[in-house]
Amino acid sequence: MNRDTKKELRSWAKLRRGNIAALNELYDTYADLLYDHGIKWTKDPESVMDCIHDLFLDLYKYRKKLSKDVNVKNYLIKSFKRKINERFKVKIVLLNPEEDYSATIFKTQEVSIEEEIINEEQEFALNLSLSNGLKSLTCKQQEVISMRFGENRSYEEIAVDTGVSIETARTTIYRAIKELKQKVSY
Repeated sequence: MNRDTKKELRSWAKLRRGNIAALNELYDTYADLLYDHGIKWTKDPESVMDCIHDLFLDLYKYRKKLSKDVNVKNYLIKSFKRKINERFKVKIVLLNPEEDYSATIFKTQEVSIEEEIINEEQEFALNLSLSNGLKSLTCKQQEVISMRFGENRSYEEIAVDTGVSIETARTTIYRAIKELKQKVSY
């Protein structure tokens, strides 16, 4: 075991005991490396920095649950990659077909201009198909779909706001999604 590895493991052990200085040492040692990795996965520097900070906050927050014997570098890189993936999870977005959808989609690797254009065209076609599918739903179905996926509300909140039982809210959403699956081509 080389000198740097021993130093990392000492810092790791101190961190597990709640030593903030040890957390700062690990941050100083690995922040640049994590940033370099993050920029390869996404070209959004602010999100990369946010994920690095979130990672180190979580390390301190959950320090008592951290494993004793780890390869610190590998642990941090894997945890950081997980943070990046969590941040960029795909979310359903309800779009209007009359609007311009030239926004780019998240990419985890470099792609050619042709691939980017094809991806944007496919995304546009899917969004248009989804938007048209939504228009074919009843007003009540559109409302509950918007509440559930657009506003991220719980079934209980939807039931209260629409004046129906929780089971009815679930059923309405289930049937709306089932109809959308049949009508949306992807």
